[in-house]
Amino acid sequence: MTMKQIAVLFVMVGVLVGWGGCAAKPLQIEPISKKVATVVPMFDAACYFFDRDGNLHFVMRSQTNDGTVEIFTARVFWRPIGGRTSLNPTSVNATWRYLLIATDTVGMYEGSGFVRLSGRNGEDIKVSLVDGDLRLTEASARFADVIGRARLRGNFVAQYDDAKAVEMMKEAQQEFFARSLLNKTPSGE
Repeated sequence: MTMKQIAVLFVMVGVLVGWGGCAAKPLQIEPISKKVATVVPMFDAACYFFDRDGNLHFVMRSQTNDGTVEIFTARVFWRPIGGRTSLNPTSVNATWRYLLIATDTVGMYEGSGFVRLSGRNGEDIKVSLVDGDLRLTEASARFADVIGRARLRGNFVAQYDDAKAVEMMKEAQQEFFARSLLNKTPSGE
């Protein structure tokens, strides 16, 4: 083997090892309490739309084996651009909600953090949640908060589909509202 062939082989192996080592981690909810396991939601669908102000709205949904519906929504209100905006992960450019809807309980976690986007608007976009927080903000009476305060990080890819994303967002709001009314404890109990 010549030196040139060895060099090419070395570069190819380096690229392959680099790809394997840089695999994108899925979205992860890491409770601050070390006693609770990390939650890794597996969403069936992920899409996004733009509002008239240019904000990107992402919505993802899945249903677990026990019938619990998980919904994650994120609003990115400015897109980091190297050399023009902050790329500092201590900045905040997004807010999100994580909804858990079961037959007899509902809970909503909310937070904010820093998101990086890869891809062109109107196409599939890779979203990297660099760092963020999450905490329970609303819950029905019987909801058990097993997450507590948490950090949010990881990646997902979302498809551009205005109609589907708006419909998923509307359905999420309606379902959460309807289930929260069904599971509300009457005052005085």
